[in-house]
Amino acid sequence: MGGAIAGSVFTGGLMLSTTGAFLESDRKERAYYRSMAAQAEENARRVEDAARRNTQYIFEDAGSQQRQLNRDYIHLSGKQRTSLAYSGVGAGSATAQMILRNSRLNAQLDQEMLAENMNRSIQETNTEASLEAQDYRDKAREYDRAGSSRLKWWSRINNMMGRLI
Repeated sequence: MGGAIAGSVFTGGLMLSTTGAFLESDRKERAYYRSMAAQAEENARRVEDAARRNTQYIFEDAGSQQRQLNRDYIHLSGKQRTSLAYSGVGAGSATAQMILRNSRLNAQLDQEMLAENMNRSIQETNTEASLEAQDYRDKAREYDRAGSSRLKWWSRINNMMGRLI
């Protein structure tokens, strides 16, 4: 009879020890998944912040290029007027007006192309960032699900107790 009691005490102690190990394992696993989900959310936020900065840089660069185009047009227009005057063509002549009008039209086309390129670059930057951030957020949800959808610790303990008894 003493052996049965000793075996029962040993089994009970083993079950308590196993239960404690499962509880500690479950706590660590939940902490791990919470940490991974938080890191994925942080990565999504960083991607969006980087996209905002890159958008600002693209906008500032386009502004700089716009100012350079204006300076180039003014410089070209001045050179054309000087060349026309030097060759004896008056600024009021049809030829001079056509040359100056074409130069202005080309400058406007360059400005429009610059604006289109800026808009396209900003859109691509924002789209890529949005997709990457969404990917990180999907991973965060998967980590949250993985941390909560596995067997509950008491189910695992019941399974272990059933095997021990």
